[in-house]
Amino acid sequence: MKKICLLLVFCLCLSACSAFAEEKADAAALIDRARAAIEAGDYEAAVPLLQQAADLGDATAQLWLGNCYGDGLGVQQDEQEAVKYYQLAADQGSIPAKYNLAFCYMEGRGVPQDAGKTEEYFTACADQGDAQAQYALGFCYYYGDFLKQDYKKAEKYFQMAADQGVDAAQYQLGVLYQLGLGVEQDYEKAFQYYSLAAAQNWPEALTAVGYLYGQGFGTEQNLDEMLKYYNRAVEYGEPMAQFNLGCCYRDGTGVEQDYGKMLEYFRLAVDQGNANAQFNLGFAYSVGQGVDPDYDEAFRLFRLAADQEFPVAMFAVGDCYYLGRGAEKDLQQAAVWYRKSLDAGYEPDETDQAHMKEVFGADGSN
Repeated sequence: MKKICLLLVFCLCLSACSAFAEEKADAAALIDRARAAIEAGDYEAAVPLLQQAADLGDATAQLWLGNCYGDGLGVQQDEQEAVKYYQLAADQGSIPAKYNLAFCYMEGRGVPQDAGKTEEYFTACADQGDAQAQYALGFCYYYGDFLKQDYKKAEKYFQMAADQGVDAAQYQLGVLYQLGLGVEQDYEKAFQYYSLAAAQNWPEALTAVGYLYGQGFGTEQNLDEMLKYYNRAVEYGEPMAQFNLGCCYRDGTGVEQDYGKMLEYFRLAVDQGNANAQFNLGFAYSVGQGVDPDYDEAFRLFRLAADQEFPVAMFAVGDCYYLGRGAEKDLQQAAVWYRKSLDAGYEPDETDQAHMKEVFGADGSN
């Protein structure tokens, strides 16, 4: 009797394994058909196939179905349903599903925002070697917009992603070493990581390498190399490179002084909202540097930069009110903008201090 019972159990196991194998095969076939439909752009045909495969427990189908619900592809958009299927796939170990869940919890899509869950799922993916999650986690720790700012943790995850060749992470490591955030300031390492990202044509990294060549930080000063990298970055439309190249033509650094070229590159950067370029182009209009003086245009540009909390531009706006250039003379408004610039860290020179003394005295302030 004992042998019969064992035989019965063994047969049942074989039956269960056989059924599982059939379900796996069925799910794979459904996914193949769904993939073909997606490649043809027919999501309405793909969704029912993915639903069948997801109901059979296939993690890939659950992930893709979550994407369809999340983006409204072939089905009415439903972020809660997206989360449901991401969770099913994540419970089976799907890294992309965990990654998507992290963003859902970070952005409050289909679930309430939850920093703890965001960190949990990004960390799970990052620790399993997912480069995107490593960079995303480093980014969150660096900026502290959602997770608590932690430069040491940012460095850890940027390093993990950089080691896998992620250009954005290589660039961010360069920033950390250049500024000494969470690590000891080291221009040579900054140059090293910027160069890795620049080799992949990351625009900000091209600009950073150019800057370090220009200053001789972390490498020997080389103005030809500086210009080469700035020009490469400009080809990608990088605004800081546009501004820096404008400064080179203004000051005759590595090139012949050319105010026309200065204006050209400053304007390119201004069009992209670069505060440095907005202020410096405003200054050019205020003193007639390469253009006829135009106080109205100077005030407009100063105000654009000041609205981005650019300290020197805030003071320049104050000066416009103080002098009545580009704006009606108004000592109270001048005082407001002078205070804003000081609060933002601007350090006035002797001329500025003289203006402030008169304005604050007229305003009744100390």
